[in-house]
Amino acid sequence: MSMKFKTKLGLAVGGIAILLGGTVLASAFTDADWMRTRLAEAVEHQTGRTLRIDSLHVWLLPYPWISAQGVGLSNIPGSPNREMFTANEVRARLAISPLFHHRVVLDDVSLSDPHLTLERTPDGIANWILTPQASSSAGNGSSSGGQQHWNLAVASLHLRDGAAAWNDERNHITGAADLDRVDLTGLDGTMSKIDVRGHHGKGGFTLSGTTGPLPPIEGQPWPLNLSATLSADKRKAGQIQIGGVVADPLHDAGYDLQINGTIGQLRDLETVFPNAGLPDATAVSLQAGITGSGRDPSLRMLHLRAGPTSLDRLMSGLRTSAVTLDADDTDQRVAVSLTGQLDTQPVTVHGTLGTLAQTTQALRTPDVSPMPVTLSLGQGDASITVDGVAGGGKTSLDVHGALPALTFGAGKPGFQGLRVDGHMTSSAPLGVLEKADPAALLRTSDAILDVSARRMSWQSVAWEAVSAHVVVSGQKLTIDPLHGNGTGNTQGIAQSGRIIYDASGAVPRLTITAAPFVLPTQMVQTSTGMPPLVNGSMQVVGSVTADGAGLDEWEQTATGHAGLSMVGGRVDGKALEAILGRNIPMRGTLALRCFGAHLQLADGVATIGRLGLEADLLSLTGHGTVKLPNGALDLHLFPRIGVGGASASSPVAVTGTVDTPQPRLEPGADGRFAISIGGSSDTGDQCPDLLATAREGSSGPAAAPPAANKAGGIMNMLKGLLR
Repeated sequence: MSMKFKTKLGLAVGGIAILLGGTVLASAFTDADWMRTRLAEAVEHQTGRTLRIDSLHVWLLPYPWISAQGVGLSNIPGSPNREMFTANEVRARLAISPLFHHRVVLDDVSLSDPHLTLERTPDGIANWILTPQASSSAGNGSSSGGQQHWNLAVASLHLRDGAAAWNDERNHITGAADLDRVDLTGLDGTMSKIDVRGHHGKGGFTLSGTTGPLPPIEGQPWPLNLSATLSADKRKAGQIQIGGVVADPLHDAGYDLQINGTIGQLRDLETVFPNAGLPDATAVSLQAGITGSGRDPSLRMLHLRAGPTSLDRLMSGLRTSAVTLDADDTDQRVAVSLTGQLDTQPVTVHGTLGTLAQTTQALRTPDVSPMPVTLSLGQGDASITVDGVAGGGKTSLDVHGALPALTFGAGKPGFQGLRVDGHMTSSAPLGVLEKADPAALLRTSDAILDVSARRMSWQSVAWEAVSAHVVVSGQKLTIDPLHGNGTGNTQGIAQSGRIIYDASGAVPRLTITAAPFVLPTQMVQTSTGMPPLVNGSMQVVGSVTADGAGLDEWEQTATGHAGLSMVGGRVDGKALEAILGRNIPMRGTLALRCFGAHLQLADGVATIGRLGLEADLLSLTGHGTVKLPNGALDLHLFPRIGVGGASASSPVAVTGTVDTPQPRLEPGADGRFAISIGGSSDTGDQCPDLLATAREGSSGPAAAPPAANKAGGIMNMLKGLLR
């Protein structure tokens, strides 16, 4: 027997003796301190983290194995979670021979109730990047104390019924998932196999394939070939394949990946990522090549397809039937194609963005990276084209062309025969546009734009031959002149005015002059704070100036005068009931002969010097105030309801707010309440004088002649006023 063989035999017998001795001690003291110490040392040496094991048992039969209870791995400093990984129990087979080489090799590692928390700080420190301790002695793995370090190796790992959570503060991505099954094999070789099954809420997912060694080896290329599937409500939702090489994953650097994926409903991803806020897109497919390092990925190719998609975030009412983005290499401009509808109008968008390199850089740093843009919004053979450079503080765009029709959504203006020609430049960062800060935009921009339309429709209003000259210069927006011709009962009335928004001072100033404008009553009543009494087309005259950058400030600082008038249209019976009292004999709407109001605005209050309307059965006069910031009312009204040849009337005071008016009978000068019944209802027609006052001398259509009075319902009306 050779000396070499005798030496090996002696080491083996000695190792078994040591192991048997450890087992006897484990039985005696219910804890294998020797093995726990070696495991903790190995983990700290290889990861730089502290391993917690509350208790450890080592067994020989039916094969060598260990059982560790209360296991945890420490987190990065400063994390709110003390440990990044915990498990109630870890069981594993223990290889004997590696112990003679100061190595602990575990196989078939199974985890009970494991929880994993992945985190990345705002400055990019990731807790899944483990940093081995530096060895103080080169080449022999010795510690400073002259003793060899113990190393830990895991051959395979199996997890059941675990949980994972992630919080990437750098990229603002958070989430959690239940891990039903995780099988990792080949961990002791150069290629690891992954098989994961998990779910979150009603969404399920799988991940399978191969990677390089786990954990990755510092400085070594790390190949991967992974496939993932997604299910939602127990139906197959999508799949993705990722293949390529990561040059050095431990240092978050250097990769070249190919991604191919499809998903039927993009929002199905929200079953797993509930806070993603994804658009409503269907039949989405993606082919992309991604290269780069760290947090600076670059696209080397892109092919994106989507079927029916809602793009309300870009433009209200825009829904597409097909969207494509294409570029074959990094130096090719990204081709954009979109086919769909804007409300009920068929539209297309075709054109190009910058190259793949320019586009990804602009998306990453929009405030410093300009991107070429050529996009055309089209209908049939007509289109409006925007061409130039956007973002990066160097925006310069030309816009020109025509469209048969364009609308901006339900309840908003729509145009027929629209033409646009102009140019704009801006040094504003993209953040100014995202914050919708017009003052900041005006301070950094210049523009000249001419807009015209054959017809503009806005709710109940229509203008013909509309034109506007828009100039942005000297930190001021000027729309002057603004012209249009009336239609319907305002046929032949020239409408004009101007709008100026001056941001050159410390506080922006808005000035609107109408001479006159005809606008939808809903828009006028909302902006002036008046109750929604009438519906139709309202003629507006006057001039109002307000300081500030938004509606709240404008309501508090508005000064000027305005006259509101209309003929025809309808009176809202429900709004009238809320103002004059319940159970009045007026339901639905009443035909309106005329309406007029004249307002003075100052100190956040609209003072109504004269208010009046004439409608079927009803004549109303009054005055009062409306506080613009909160809609508080102080109205004094004198309604007269005609019945046959007679009438009934009583003063009514209205307090409360525009949303919740509170009417009550108003006492006379002697402090007594009174209702006047009888007398002729023909007190003269107030319409001519009322309209003249409200129009401030400008022309407008005359009211229709008074209709014959209709009898009936006076007692119900009186009951309503008395309540």
